[in-house]
Formats: sequence, C-alpha cells, structure tokens
Amino acid sequence: MDKNNVEKAIITTVNRAASSKIYANDDVSDKSGVTEKDPVKKAFEKLRKLMPKGQLDHQDVIDLSNRDPERFYKFFWFNPKIDSEQEEQSYKILESHFEIGFCGVKIHSGIHLVKIPRDIIKLASFMQDFNKKFPLFIHFTPKFSAFGGISSKDIAKLATRFPDLPIILGHAGLAMEFAIDFGLSLKQYKNIYFETSCSIPYAILSLFKTVGTKRLFFGSDAPVTNPLKLEIDKILCLPITKDQKQDIFYNNVNNLIGM
Repeated sequence: MDKNNVEKAIITTVNRAASSKIYANDDVSDKSGVTEKDPVKKAFEKLRKLMPKGQLDHQDVIDLSNRDPERFYKFFWFNPKIDSEQEEQSYKILESHFEIGFCGVKIHSGIHLVKIPRDIIKLASFMQDFNKKFPLFIHFTPKFSAFGGISSKDIAKLATRFPDLPIILGHAGLAMEFAIDFGLSLKQYKNIYFETSCSIPYAILSLFKTVGTKRLFFGSDAPVTNPLKLEIDKILCLPITKDQKQDIFYNNVNNLIGM
C-alpha cells in the first residue's frame, strides 16, 4: 500500500485452503479418455466442499486492522447458503463482527451459487436494518457451465426491494458487454455502485459515461488477481480529469463508508 500511495483499503479474508486446491489435477476421465464431468463444474464443486459449512474465520482481518485501525475498513465474507440450523448462529457471528468495527459484507455469487435476490433476502434485510451505511459487496459472476450467473435484472430487483441498502457490484467491468448492460440498465438505481477490479479500461470508461464518476469505486482484488499497480494504471489511463480519477480512487467510497 505504501509503495503504491494507497492511503486506505477495504479488506476481507480468503479461504487459503480452497484457493490453493481448486486447480488440483484430479483424474476426471474414464479408460476411454472421455471426460466424466465438466472440469469447470468439478473445480467449483471442489471449492465449495473446501469452504466451511458456516462462516469463514476473520481473525486475520482483525489482526491486520489492529496494526493501523484508521487505515482499514473491514468487510465480512458471508456465506448466505446455510442450513436452517446454522442460520441463527451465522447472523449472531455477523452481528458480533459489526459490533467490533466491521462495516460491510462481501458475498461470492460463484462459489456459493447464489441466486439473487432469492438467496440473500434475509442478509439484505438484516444489513439494511442494522446500518444503512454498510454496503453489500456482490462478487459478480457471469454465466458459466456450472452456474446461471447474475444479470442486471437480478441486481435491479435487489436494489428495488432494498432501496436503503448500498450495493457494490464487484468486477463490474469484467467485459465490455457486461459494463454496457450494467451501466444502461442500472443507472437509475442510486443505491448501486460499481467496483473496478478485474475490469478492462474501456469497460470502466463505459460505466463512467453511463452512471457518472460518483458511483465508481476503485478496487484491486489484490493480492488474489492482478498486481495493485496494474489496477491503478487502468484508472490513470482513462481520458477523464484528475478530479474524476480522485473520486474513483478515494472520494466516493470514503464518502459512503468513511468513519
């Protein structure tokens, strides 16, 4: 962060065991060489099996934040696909983390195969009632062989049902077509924000043209995906003003959740 002049950061945990084993080279073919199962589907099934049944431990986030509390905003990575017997305990865990300074929630639509809004009605309601400044960060996942994906209509339904819940669409410019769709379809929903990590520069520019500067949030997804500098350069290369870049880099998210 110091090397790249990053003053503050939103942080959450990762499942290290799952991340390291998802690509293990298991034998998925029969003797004739015919693939028994879609390897993408198999990889995501493996990842879900490696995820805890309940919620991830966030002690690493707490320990890091304690080193410089003014520098980090802590988000809880929540699994909304839980059994009924785990539900009460899961929300107690989430509330306890809010009480010690966590100020947002991340969900991963792909890993947990989350249908929106169906699978997160309770979570969205809980968050909106608890604190209307706490954002829900949704890891955008497009359609692939094992999952139907998230559409702009899905996000619109969620935003309409929970108008006081800030919704951050993660990786909103993953491809140009997605960015155009999201920008044009969701610009009317003022509680939806668009995060830039893993996006292509033209897609970010498309979002800028459709929803404006104030609803774009810089994100890096570091250290999981791209180097931090590369994600920064995507914003710096855009043909927009320095003030507009400063909004994307810092002002917008700080205005939403700044303490």
